[in-house]
Amino acid sequence: MAPMRFAALPLLLLNPGPSAFAYESDFHFGLTYWLALQAGYDHQQSHDIARGDELTDTGLLDAKHAIIWQLCIWQQKKASELTRYLHFRAKQPPPERPDARPVDQAAHFAKGQIKSVVAETGHGTQEHLLKFGQALHGRQDSFSHQGVSETHWPCPSQWIWTHAVDRGGALSHHADRTYAYPEQCLAAAKSSYGWLRRYREPMNLPTSAKEFSTLEPLVGDFCRRQTRTGKYQWLFAQKVPQAQAIAGNTSLSDGLESFFGVAPIDLRPTVNRPDSVASAVPPPERQLTGFKLDTEADALLKSVLGSLSIESSEPARQWANAFLQAWLATPAEHLPQAMAPFFAGRAPGFEDQPIDRLLRLRMTDRGLADSTEVPPDKFLGSTQGFVTADAAAWQTLLVPPRGEKIPALVGNVGDGSISLIAVLRSAPNAVLILKASPAGKGYAIDQLEVQVFH
Repeated sequence: MAPMRFAALPLLLLNPGPSAFAYESDFHFGLTYWLALQAGYDHQQSHDIARGDELTDTGLLDAKHAIIWQLCIWQQKKASELTRYLHFRAKQPPPERPDARPVDQAAHFAKGQIKSVVAETGHGTQEHLLKFGQALHGRQDSFSHQGVSETHWPCPSQWIWTHAVDRGGALSHHADRTYAYPEQCLAAAKSSYGWLRRYREPMNLPTSAKEFSTLEPLVGDFCRRQTRTGKYQWLFAQKVPQAQAIAGNTSLSDGLESFFGVAPIDLRPTVNRPDSVASAVPPPERQLTGFKLDTEADALLKSVLGSLSIESSEPARQWANAFLQAWLATPAEHLPQAMAPFFAGRAPGFEDQPIDRLLRLRMTDRGLADSTEVPPDKFLGSTQGFVTADAAAWQTLLVPPRGEKIPALVGNVGDGSISLIAVLRSAPNAVLILKASPAGKGYAIDQLEVQVFH
């Protein structure tokens, strides 16, 4: 049996999402929708622009497994190129080392995609509004991702993208959160508004765009809000549809209100007007996955998915399913004992990193889950402290890999060991990655970590 090792894996920002990636739904969807309204777009047009922006993260939830597998396990270049195209618009492409390919929001490449889209014809069609929203996403990320990515094992340094070293590095969530760098948030909003005004020029819209100077105090207030409650109150006051769902899809702490069980964002094509009654969203359509990107990005994604070849033995799949069920269906206070069979019979304690990581992923308050100053066992016994599945329905808590009918990605990777990659619906910007080595008639976990992707 291989010795147990709990080595720290990097907090990567690959996002096809939310969140370590850069700004989150509060900025990419909520603020972008509001800015579009102020620029003179109607509700449907604003929804389409914000939807294209948000889906560049959320729409790739089910592809994260493959991207992480290709980048970190098989070290495949195209996974890194896709990440650069969508979220880390650095002038120099991989395989340059991180210090030779910093993200600079003032550089030509950071603006290149949005400039190209604005220069095209077809403004105002739903397809082109979505494309514009996607390009706007990359431009916005060039502000939050500005700087040099931090190098971390196990992902190869020549392909890796993370939060910048001078913003806390790969293990810091601050670059995602607008309040951490409010002046940068304000600059990103001002830049976004400028592009919104340029895009509308050939559209002959009936409503005039406001001057950004009149919006700046409100935007500054938005940027400084630190909790889900604060973001919700701002969005609701500004009549942004789905304010509660948008705020709930961030990694911020709840604040005064609980966001446990809040519905996901409805990203279907039909607009949900501020004065309409929200309709029930069928589970398969919640935060739409499988989003079609623009031609260049979609070709990269299809290349990543198409070249994915994972051998998965029946014993590996059985072990993975047993682990996932025990993790998600066991009451939090009993998790150490339930995990013992997966750690060669030794029950890790609440103070051990594996249990800490597994509990944090299940915490309902995503902001507290990210705080090293808040131990998860503080919430043991709380009815709303952790997500817990029914033993027969644990698979519904997971985002299945794109095109697969399995709850998580598991494969044999050499030396008899296996790797598992899983994404929880309640924590879509965090990814569980573990490695297990042969032990007795099964496997024993020897590496387990959580990485944040969005």
